[in-house]
Parts: sequence; C-alpha cells; structure tokens
Amino acid sequence: MVITVRGRMHPGATDYWDGNWLISPIEIAAGSLRARIPAGLRTEELRAFREELAGAGVARLTSLEEWLELTVTVGRKLDVAGVSAGHGSFRITGLDRAQLPGIIDALEEVEAAYPVLGSPQQC
Repeated sequence: MVITVRGRMHPGATDYWDGNWLISPIEIAAGSLRARIPAGLRTEELRAFREELAGAGVARLTSLEEWLELTVTVGRKLDVAGVSAGHGSFRITGLDRAQLPGIIDALEEVEAAYPVLGSPQQC
C-alpha cells in the first residue's frame, strides 16, 4: 500500500477545515485486492497516525471521508488491516518491523511540508 501526498487540495485556504485537505491518492495491492483510490486525507489524520505509530502498540488511520480505515499492530512484526471505500478489506501480516522508522520518517516529511493549519475552535 502506498499513500502519495501531492499537495494541498485548497492551496490558498488557511483555515482548519479547508486548508488541511491533502490530495493523497492511495494504491493498494494486497492479495487479490488491487485498487487506486483518488483519496483526500487530512493533515491531522496523518499526524495522529504518525504519533500512534511512534508510540508503538496499535496505530489507526481513519479518514474523515472514509477513504481508508487502517490499523497497524506493532509487535515483533507489523500487521496491517484495512478497509478501503468501495474496494473491500485487506490484511497484510508479518511485515518486517525494520520498515517502521522509514514509515514514521516519511510521515514526518509530509507533516513538515504540510503542517496542520489552524484548529477547529478557530473556525
């Protein structure tokens, strides 16, 4: 599975609700599931996911628009379970835990390039 962040969906917006949408298509290849999803994820969703991954245990990525529900269980290996809107569910088990720092680094790069704008209370 690959999530590509291409930029802000509303580049001129500076408010929390419009400014934090990212153009973030998702490609999934797991078992018989092959999907390309033209998704839009939010900056705070990716930040929360990164924070949970860094804390180990279980990390969840839940998208507001229900593009993707992802649960990563961090143990001796990484296990991933997911549901993609309109495409079904998938499970990937036994991934090498050595991949985790690279995933966290990639999410930190996204966060540095596209920080969370504003807060819901300011709107």
